[in-house]
Amino acid sequence: MNSMNRTRGTGFSRREFLRRAGLTTFTIGATPALLAACGDDTTPATTGPANAGASPSVPPASGTLDYFSWEGYDAPIDEMKAWLADNDVELNSGYIANHDDIQAKLKASNNSEGFDLITYYQGYKPLYAELGILATIDDSKIPNLAGLNEFWTNDPKHQWLNEDGTRTGVPWTFGSIGITYDSTKIDEMSSWFDLLDPSLKGKISMPDDPVGQFTLTAHILDLDPGACPKANLADVVELNSRFVAQAESISPSFGDMTTKLVSGDIVACYQGWAAMNSFAAAEGVDTVKTNLPEEGSFTFADMYAIPTGADNVDTAHAFMNQILEPEVNARLAEFLVGAVTVDAAVDLLNEETLALYPYEDIEGYLALAPLYNNPPIESDEFVTQKEWTDAWQEIKAAGGA
Repeated sequence: MNSMNRTRGTGFSRREFLRRAGLTTFTIGATPALLAACGDDTTPATTGPANAGASPSVPPASGTLDYFSWEGYDAPIDEMKAWLADNDVELNSGYIANHDDIQAKLKASNNSEGFDLITYYQGYKPLYAELGILATIDDSKIPNLAGLNEFWTNDPKHQWLNEDGTRTGVPWTFGSIGITYDSTKIDEMSSWFDLLDPSLKGKISMPDDPVGQFTLTAHILDLDPGACPKANLADVVELNSRFVAQAESISPSFGDMTTKLVSGDIVACYQGWAAMNSFAAAEGVDTVKTNLPEEGSFTFADMYAIPTGADNVDTAHAFMNQILEPEVNARLAEFLVGAVTVDAAVDLLNEETLALYPYEDIEGYLALAPLYNNPPIESDEFVTQKEWTDAWQEIKAAGGA
């Protein structure tokens, strides 16, 4: 999953992060009993997909499928190449450098280029709904939705299902943020605040990811980053400034942070990512680990979606259905160093990728690392994206606290 910044529109190239190898472990791979003890989400879920009464049937795939999103998310794996060839489908891929490219192009042109398939990070759903760029997905044309893990069939925050149960997104992969560290230099940390120990001054780093920084820091303060009262902005700024003041640098990417860990320039990361374990292993260092601290963190999930004005809707549905085939879901997760959403895909993962997440109790785990919405674009009540982005630039310029 390429830049964590990726999914939140911070200008990172996803290709930069598709350095693949097996991930070692989250000490996040806690036991089911431990995760269950941390509680679960009892918020009533929204179910009742569109066309629930129709007999599931995958429509025939044919012609050209125009894709527009991150490089790598068009699933350039052998299993999907074979499916495209078998169905005589031409995949025409256009790639973005920043998540905002999607809404900018689609909204400006009313999808005049006829894109058939996009992806979106779940935090963008409120904005995309407001802009009207997401078409309704017909669940009856994606029978493999029945194979999703129960967590991904529910959606209390309406990030892929609307309030009326109609669907705008198909969740196919996810990942979470944690503390990434060199286990030969420091012990596993139980709290984000451990990174503020004076002994770590100049020995940590973090990505230059404004919304990610806001999301994590707000979560630590028990605030919802998608609905953070303006009165609490100062609290988020103050705590985030303390972490920045500890930093050796603000890294341009997760790949750069991995290089710094491997070289010994830093020993830990604020807003790390378990895929960095894999990136470090690919550079010959297998001592980089990632764990989820006691305060928890946040999760990012990616959806396939059909934009309004799509030309080849049936083939888009068929493509999404194929992505949810267990073998395809597993191989794509390995390719992207991510997680699967399909239950039957779990046992098909290689050992390294399987160790990434505690599939025995994924719902309990995601209660510790929730899926949030982005800050709103405009609001009289809550901190907006621009207010935080401006604050982030000031924090960086000042070098933290």
